[in-house]
Amino acid sequence: MLALIAQLAPAQKFTISGYITDYDSGESLIGAGVVLDNPDQTGSRVGAVSNNFGFYILSLPAGLQSVTWSFIGHTSHKETLDLRRDTTINIRLMPSAAIKEAIVTARREAGFNSSNTGAMELSQDILETVPALFGEKDVLKALQYLPGVQSGMSGTSGIYVRGGGPDENLILLDDIPVYSVSHLLGIFSVFTPEAVKKVTLFKGSFPARYGGRLSSVIDVRTNDGNMNETHGLISVGLLSDRIHLEGPIVRDKTSYSVSGRVLHTFLFTPLLLLKGVPANYYFGDFNAKITHRFDNNDRLIASAYHGRDRFLMHSGEVHHPDRHTESSEYNDMNLDWGNTIGSLRWNHTFGSKLFANTTLAYNHYETDIDIISSSAHKSPEYEGSSKKTVTYGSGINDFDLKIDFDYNPVPEHIVKFGAEYLHHRFNPQEASIKENQVVGKETVKDTLINGASGNTLIGHEASVYLEDDFVLGKRLSFNPGLRLSIFNTQGKTYASLQPRFSGRLYIGGGVSVKTSYSRMSQYVHLLTTTDISLPTDLWVPITKDIKPETADQWSFGTYWDAGNGWEFSLEGYYKSMNNILEYKDGMSLLLTTTGWEEKVAMGKGRAYGMELLIRKNIGNTTGWLGYTLAKSERIFPDGSINRGEWFPYKYDRRHNVSLVVNHKFSDRIDFAGSWQFYTGGVATFSTRQVIALDINQNIKNMKYVSSRGNYRLPPSHTLNVGFNFHKKKRRGERIWNISLYNAYNSMNPDFVYEKSAVEYKHGSVWKKGIEISKVTVLPILPSFSYTRSF
Repeated sequence: MLALIAQLAPAQKFTISGYITDYDSGESLIGAGVVLDNPDQTGSRVGAVSNNFGFYILSLPAGLQSVTWSFIGHTSHKETLDLRRDTTINIRLMPSAAIKEAIVTARREAGFNSSNTGAMELSQDILETVPALFGEKDVLKALQYLPGVQSGMSGTSGIYVRGGGPDENLILLDDIPVYSVSHLLGIFSVFTPEAVKKVTLFKGSFPARYGGRLSSVIDVRTNDGNMNETHGLISVGLLSDRIHLEGPIVRDKTSYSVSGRVLHTFLFTPLLLLKGVPANYYFGDFNAKITHRFDNNDRLIASAYHGRDRFLMHSGEVHHPDRHTESSEYNDMNLDWGNTIGSLRWNHTFGSKLFANTTLAYNHYETDIDIISSSAHKSPEYEGSSKKTVTYGSGINDFDLKIDFDYNPVPEHIVKFGAEYLHHRFNPQEASIKENQVVGKETVKDTLINGASGNTLIGHEASVYLEDDFVLGKRLSFNPGLRLSIFNTQGKTYASLQPRFSGRLYIGGGVSVKTSYSRMSQYVHLLTTTDISLPTDLWVPITKDIKPETADQWSFGTYWDAGNGWEFSLEGYYKSMNNILEYKDGMSLLLTTTGWEEKVAMGKGRAYGMELLIRKNIGNTTGWLGYTLAKSERIFPDGSINRGEWFPYKYDRRHNVSLVVNHKFSDRIDFAGSWQFYTGGVATFSTRQVIALDINQNIKNMKYVSSRGNYRLPPSHTLNVGFNFHKKKRRGERIWNISLYNAYNSMNPDFVYEKSAVEYKHGSVWKKGIEISKVTVLPILPSFSYTRSF
């Protein structure tokens, strides 16, 4: 009888927990696997994965247990433990270039073995394999080669995911949103390659801890810094230079990581002058991070990012009508915009099963534009000067306080919950005009006019969430979640309850199926009229009259891990959107937000499609092939746009094919190539000229626009290739990169515009139409970079 009771009683369990780090650098390893070598009664292997700070928690039966820790590119570590109490075990894994994969666990957050659809992790090694533009790798451009993700214009870092707009992506830098993510009209992203540790993309199912955008989450994590030795890197490219330093402040206790990048102007400015643009442009990025380990239970992390773009244009001329007279006119324009982000995070473990991360952050984005006109005249009869300065500015200030918990009550459950408060301060527009006029030595005019100024808008955003990633046996895993968010502005409060669910069924033979549903809400909007990132783009919040955007997305997929590094996936999705914003017909904003609520309309949208991905991630030849079949359209039932009928979204591209190939010839030479083809988006043009009455009842030839999105652009396709030449040095490595962007000089329609009215013959009748011209921004471009690590 006693023996029977002992068998029925639950086995006593203890918890092992700790940090998994790189042996050489002490860098925390995100997504490292911890597994019990012996299967449980269901035949599955109990396991866990380290979180975004390298911390893991795993509960195991008491007694002797064999446990293995593993991570891609590192030698696995195995120990036999005699568990008699909860134990802290910090593991340092030795790097090994020969190890291309890790022991697979079922608890990953993204990838084939996670329960999430449309989720992928890109490590720094994968990001470095995408061909470089101007000799520099780019995080966002690497994501554009994945199914369901596309760029706005070829060669730029704009992101459009599953039929969504550029403002519908939650782009996080160490858990802090970034409002402006690009430089140089989108050609460079703000993420310095050397500072990035890992990138996770969510575009199908969204864990409940994420919110605030409709279409995707791009979670960028940066390096902590080497705890043991000082290392660095210097890189000189065609347009930009980079530097990276990291090392210990106190060995095994405190580390730092610093990265910087600048656009050098000695080449770029002459290019502008060659095109007849008397201007200078440059940008800079700075990342810094300090990590301090108090003990096994507490860590403090301080991070900072500052990025700035500056564009200066100067033109003018001096006239000498005669030898006694001189007159001059000058025009200057100064544009200055960028992000500043600072955060302080505290990691603390409560016992052996609860991990907490508390974050205090400040986020600032601003745009400043000065337009200066001046003139002077000097002659025997008259001497005077005048100056007019128009100043425009907009900005956002966010204060963020949040706490996130990871709780592992039993091996089958990973529970995450938390809360966040965001204080938004939006300054959509501040403008002033200053005029000064001097005659002789006397000032006859000196005025300052505070022009149209958008009211400062305050937003209070609060949210709580709960999610549980759990497994049932060896075949089923689920991640249900719930998020509640509240936004208060202008005396009105909006509440949004957002259920999330994803599930995975493992069929066998490496084949699994997944399904998911996510509801998302968005409280901020980006007002823009162009395909590229400009400082005149304006962020505005919802108001008492403009409701939050919402989206409901259903996804389903089949996945096959074929072994030897081959992976195949096919996903389908349907997304419905409500309260989305578009400019009304004939409306736009430029340097003003005055009356913006009256110039936009709220409507509905839908996007659906299928995505195929074939990927090989082991061996000397790696890469992937992606194909997307998609459709995205909008409707505004009030008739303010397109007479209330459905019309294709601006970036409705039916077909998209991406191919990325990397090959390692030897330890000294490797190759990276990418090819992308996508059918054209849509544009709105007049279809013909008609004779009509204008507002003054005069007869005129006028342009007739049949519908919104009435012109389908031609397809675009680009081939990029690059070679890396490595040479080991006594300390570090030297790398030469030689790349060719748009290798066969495809003249893609990056911009299209109406050029002129033309006459053409249709049958026996002559008609008047519109000639459309295209502009290719980035033709064939060779580039190089020299990198020296130490």
